[in-house]
Amino acid sequence: MSVDERNQQLKPGSGRGEAPAGLPDVTGPIRAFNAANKSHQELWAQAHQAGDEVRRAGEAVRLADQEADEKHAAHQAIQAVYPRRGAPLARQVVMAGGTVAADAVACWFAAQALGAGQLETLLWAGLFLATLAAGEVALDRYSDRSRKAWGVLAAGLGGFIAGLGVLRFLFLDTVGPVGPVAALVGAALFTVVTAGFALIGYRALRAAETLRAAQARIAARKAGREAKAAAGRLARRKADRDRLVDAYLSRIRACLLERFPSSELPRMVAAVRAHLTGGDGS
Repeated sequence: MSVDERNQQLKPGSGRGEAPAGLPDVTGPIRAFNAANKSHQELWAQAHQAGDEVRRAGEAVRLADQEADEKHAAHQAIQAVYPRRGAPLARQVVMAGGTVAADAVACWFAAQALGAGQLETLLWAGLFLATLAAGEVALDRYSDRSRKAWGVLAAGLGGFIAGLGVLRFLFLDTVGPVGPVAALVGAALFTVVTAGFALIGYRALRAAETLRAAQARIAARKAGREAKAAAGRLARRKADRDRLVDAYLSRIRACLLERFPSSELPRMVAAVRAHLTGGDGS
């Protein structure tokens, strides 16, 4: 808005130049002060422009807060469906993946019992690890859907882990000089460790939030950051506006003293400030 357009706001009936309720009308003093010097008019226009920016920033904060509240409420509603599954999905998946990776050595020993070359052994070990990972994911998926299917999967995964133990026993008994008893003990220990890691991975997935809840949580967190950023922009806009308003008041105060008694000065200054800020005292 140009200076001339802003000057129209000081004319009677313009609305913006009217005195706020309870404060004196300062339209006349402001018009006289602005007419005395072009710099006064420019400073007045800059203060008004800064006030407009504050109002726009305030509206942006209102919309951002509303969006953040809606996203937070949506996340809470989705999370309420599975209240016990509140752990961050990404963290829990990493934990479950770590338990699978910890079984790599045991799967490698089991794969070596098949008597293939190094590449084939590596492929078998990878297949065993993938099966363990798929078993953990499948157990988590069907834990809330079908107890019968979950029981079948648990039995199948247990049988698979036992089969890995048999392969490890065959490998240790074949290549190791310790004898069948020591090989059996070693295979049993590896089997217990493998089953333990699989259980830990399953429990990690059971505590994880659902994918939909994770997406809602991320959206709510993003909306919260945007609302915080909008509040920061509003604070900066207010600081800029207040600096310009204070500069204008420091110049017009002497003019007000010439026209009004000193006892009226605080009310006149408050009226000028309200005029420049559009009645927004925040």
